[in-house]
Amino acid sequence: MTTSELYAADVKDLVQVLEDSRQDDPGPAMPWALLEGLQELVPCDHEVSYQHHAPRARHTLLMQGVEPGGVHLGLERPDPSPPDDPFWRVWWGSWCSWPQLTGNTRSVIHTGDFYATDRDWRAGPLAELVQPVRWGMIVSLPAAPGEARRVNFMRTAGPPFTERDRQVAMLLRPHLQEVWLDAERRRAGVPKLTPREWEVLALAAGGLPYAEIATQLFISVGTVRKHMEHVRERLGVHSIPAAAAIALPHAPAHLRTPRGPRSTAGAPRPPSQRAGPTGGR
Repeated sequence: MTTSELYAADVKDLVQVLEDSRQDDPGPAMPWALLEGLQELVPCDHEVSYQHHAPRARHTLLMQGVEPGGVHLGLERPDPSPPDDPFWRVWWGSWCSWPQLTGNTRSVIHTGDFYATDRDWRAGPLAELVQPVRWGMIVSLPAAPGEARRVNFMRTAGPPFTERDRQVAMLLRPHLQEVWLDAERRRAGVPKLTPREWEVLALAAGGLPYAEIATQLFISVGTVRKHMEHVRERLGVHSIPAAAAIALPHAPAHLRTPRGPRSTAGAPRPPSQRAGPTGGR
């Protein structure tokens, strides 16, 4: 299946899953709407789950999953495993550890990449420990050193994962991280502002008048005013200092130091003096 064929078949559903996720409550780790949508995009008769591990500590920090039909498995925060736990004893010798062993957390992998036949799978170290799971697909997400964050797709029977499934997961991967970051911000009470609203607020909090903000960002004064109205409305305040006090501690890192007005008299404005990218990873 080519990428163009994949787009024609799946892009509408993929976009809808992401939109539903952003509108849903942030959930305990991921929005439930995300995991439910992934179940529909890449059906799994066992589960689709978000997992967070500390492999060297032999500890699963968090698991949140959805079974077929949208059944929630709930949130698990297991205690650290004993040193002789069989799962962690074989983990580093199994396909599960490939992203950590290689440092390649961008590729989407599945059991078919490592076990060509059922016999190969049964001879592997995990087969008995994860019964009845037979097929798995891992989408790795950025994680702190020594940790592993991923979305796992698991099937007990039925077809193995296909290149179509892998392509869907690859297209989703950067958005999965964005959804998680957005959920983290919402759980922490961080205001949901657009990148441009963050910029306008940071500049206004630094003392720049609306006209100067408009010049710096290459937008109209009316647009600046509308952005600030929306920011104050969203935060439930009536002044720029009040909005800044609530929001700026949570602003994107490059905006946390307010930029005050500076003299530009007699100095030409270089073309490069534009607002930089504001999107996250």
